[in-house]
Amino acid sequence: MFDLLLCVESRIYRDGLQAALTGIGEIRSVDTCACADQIEASLLSASCDLVLIDVTTSPGATDPAQSVTSAYRAAGGRPVIALGLVESDDEVLSCVEAGAAAFVTKNDSIEDLVRVIAAAARGELLCPPRVVRLMQERLALLAVRQGRSTDLDKLSGREHHILDLVQQRMSNKQIARTLGLEVSTIKNHMHNIIVKLCVKNRAEAAAMLGGSGRIPDLAYAAATGH
Repeated sequence: MFDLLLCVESRIYRDGLQAALTGIGEIRSVDTCACADQIEASLLSASCDLVLIDVTTSPGATDPAQSVTSAYRAAGGRPVIALGLVESDDEVLSCVEAGAAAFVTKNDSIEDLVRVIAAAARGELLCPPRVVRLMQERLALLAVRQGRSTDLDKLSGREHHILDLVQQRMSNKQIARTLGLEVSTIKNHMHNIIVKLCVKNRAEAAAMLGGSGRIPDLAYAAATGH
């Protein structure tokens, strides 16, 4: 058995869900609050194992992930379930990344909600296979980006600057004129960049910079000449 804190702004909706969920399945009790800002105070006076937040009527409803983040921070490590998501892969993934331990869409029933709550209480996540695949792909992408960022840390400021110019589709001659260097010097830098990043050519190196989310420190490169 477990206790639930229901966070819903609309009183009618909140009271209706409280009545529908109290005593059903493994749910022992349902306490309520109106917004994420009240979660922390509610937890001081109520027994709670999970937090269920409606992301459609909360103050951050325009950004469901923001509502989840607020609830997650206030929940003190308790699982947070996002209620009322649309059938959008991006919205589901953003809420999971924001800290949601589970989610329920607008098209799910009370029975679906009870199953999701029970699974979350056991530390499990009930979701369609499609969403599982998307989360696996997102994790793989994050791992690749982290690896790229680590490799880019091997480059000097000057090499970052040159790679940024390569990404702008500049040739070695154009880069040499821009930096006031010999073409042979640029070629040497490009060779070092390719070796450090373990790529085959300059195009792959530029693609790594574009996918890393990192902005080269051009001011540092210009000031130090590295």
